[in-house]
Amino acid sequence: MVLSFAPLTGYMLIRMIERPLLSFLGLFVVNYFIMGLTRYIPGIPAGIVMDAFLLLTLMFVLFRTRDRTVGWSDSRNLLTLFSGIWLVYCILLVFNPETSLANWAAGVRGLALYLFLFPLFTSLLLNQYKFLKIFLFVWSLLTLFAVIKALVQKFFGFDAAELYWLNVTGGRSTHIIFSGARYFSFFTDAASFGCNMGMSLVVFSVTAFYIRPKSLQLYYIAIALLAGYGMMISGTRAAMAVPFVGFTFFILLSKQWKIIIPGIILIIMVFVFFKFTYIGHGNTEIRRMRSAFNVTQDASFKLRNTNQDKMRVFMQEHPFGIGIGEAKRTEPGDYMYQLPTDSSLVYIWVETGIVGLVFFIFIFLVTFVKGSYDILFKIQNRQLRGLISALLAGTAGLLVSAYGNEILQQFPNGPIVYMCMAFIFLGRKFDKAISDEETT
Repeated sequence: MVLSFAPLTGYMLIRMIERPLLSFLGLFVVNYFIMGLTRYIPGIPAGIVMDAFLLLTLMFVLFRTRDRTVGWSDSRNLLTLFSGIWLVYCILLVFNPETSLANWAAGVRGLALYLFLFPLFTSLLLNQYKFLKIFLFVWSLLTLFAVIKALVQKFFGFDAAELYWLNVTGGRSTHIIFSGARYFSFFTDAASFGCNMGMSLVVFSVTAFYIRPKSLQLYYIAIALLAGYGMMISGTRAAMAVPFVGFTFFILLSKQWKIIIPGIILIIMVFVFFKFTYIGHGNTEIRRMRSAFNVTQDASFKLRNTNQDKMRVFMQEHPFGIGIGEAKRTEPGDYMYQLPTDSSLVYIWVETGIVGLVFFIFIFLVTFVKGSYDILFKIQNRQLRGLISALLAGTAGLLVSAYGNEILQQFPNGPIVYMCMAFIFLGRKFDKAISDEETT
């Protein structure tokens, strides 16, 4: 089999050397499926596979830089600068006396390396407007596959590998609960799946407002609706924050009263529906979504706050964190033992300290300010303005949901968000290229 695939492998390597963007797009697709494959191929090192693709892409980029096929000018932006500083900060944390080299090496990739490399490669290789459209279309296909897999789980049942994960490795305790099954597609868990679908709902529904032709517009509307249904059957309450925050962000950026007024009214109506009524309460999905609006009465929410209060006492003495890679590898006797982080932001706080958390959030705030300013005052092309708004709204929604679930450090959510951030910084360049093309 190795010999039979050798010619195809050789051809693909040659093509990726010629066009490194093919390697990066392949990495984007692998990123979406890699965690699902670990259920069917036990022992597959998902992180190492992703690192190998990243290394190959970096090699191809450096090779093509020599003949100036790949230029680095588009990577000179605040996102590259600040994500580079973040990477250096996390590298320096190897000297934290409370961590080990092995644990640091295992944790630093998802925490810092991906935040630097995915935006960098996006800026270098997908730096044309047509690539933004290709990125959205490929992402929509992946979303479609994810929803189809979840629908198979719901209407036909779990397969043998999924049943093993549920019944043997402990997934049942969080995914087969009193209110029914929580579906997870080929993601690590239902929380990761639900938040991803929430982001897809926001991005593709907003995209559908601006994209042309009509057939593509209808396609993205269908993808958005399917993603919304996928979010519902995941049973993930934190995922509800994604469309609420995302659509609110988009409405404020639209600058159109015909969108702002109906949009605000619709959001208020949906909030009232879930918060103050019991309409549709007999439906499992609606009932679980409604519980997201009463989290203060939820036992798990209270336990999470109690755990964070305990962490806060300990973390006052650790402004630079307990060490990268340590939050998931505590041992009996450690203060953090059996204190789950349960949240991407809490996870970053524990491992990199308040210093790291503030800087991490600062990177996102810079992205939001830059993107919002460009949309409101700089980008002239209507369609491009809409697509950048979609990415910005989806990113904002997912960041808020990251307070409720640990999703940014998981495939495929983190890399998708980081690529969206890079496209936001490329918005003004795309607009200039469109203007120049129209002028000529």
